[in-house]
Amino acid sequence: MKLDRARLRALNARLRARADVAPAGRLKVWLGAMEIGSTTPKIARFLAARERRCAIDDYGLRVRDEGLDFGARSALLADIAARLRDQGLLAGWRDERLDVRPLAGGAPLATIERAACRPLGIATHAVHMNAFAPDGALYVARRADDKPIDPGLWDNLVGGMVAAGESELDALAREAKEEAGLDLGRLAPTRGGLIVERRPVREGYLIESVQVFDAVLPAHCEPRNEDGEVAAIELRSVPDVLAAIERDEFTLEAALVTLDALLRRT
Repeated sequence: MKLDRARLRALNARLRARADVAPAGRLKVWLGAMEIGSTTPKIARFLAARERRCAIDDYGLRVRDEGLDFGARSALLADIAARLRDQGLLAGWRDERLDVRPLAGGAPLATIERAACRPLGIATHAVHMNAFAPDGALYVARRADDKPIDPGLWDNLVGGMVAAGESELDALAREAKEEAGLDLGRLAPTRGGLIVERRPVREGYLIESVQVFDAVLPAHCEPRNEDGEVAAIELRSVPDVLAAIERDEFTLEAALVTLDALLRRT
């Protein structure tokens, strides 16, 4: 199918501008000498008053890690996350651990509860997969109406966070099974672009890199959600998906992931 590349590029530029918004009024968060995120003055003051290893200095909120190894840092951050939860300063506790890395990049320094990442502006990593039918149509999923983030919006068929210590392909396989009942081992996903978002969200500040994958599902495939987080799965034509993206009926991440694939295919 011939697509209007200028239309795709203009739409992609508009959405990327929405996905790149600098934080305002937030203090940097440091784990020892490493900058790992940002937070509000309210959260910084609360932690400085309640956690002996937290203090506010000229650089922001510093979490002192002298003498701590990976496990001890993770335990400290777990305690900080629990304090924020108990104070009502974060919501949506997931009992899921994500890696904490320096914002400048590098090896993980610790792990933290997923729900604490946005309040503390900690960077996360996700994988999304564009699922194409053999004729080029796209399988898309509508998020359940009770999802705390972007309820009812359309999404890629497969997408989710990379958990602490998990590889991208392991995360993609897990999400493919949970969200669409697919066995990734029977598919041949190809790697697409890397999308980076930096923007305020209701929970705090989002910094996320999304690794894009594409796969062509077998003819007559019938994906079925298994985790209860999807309200509907549909096979839609590319023009229909593009029109829905222009009407803001897709999540911002899913829209950018879809456009990444379409721009590579045009």
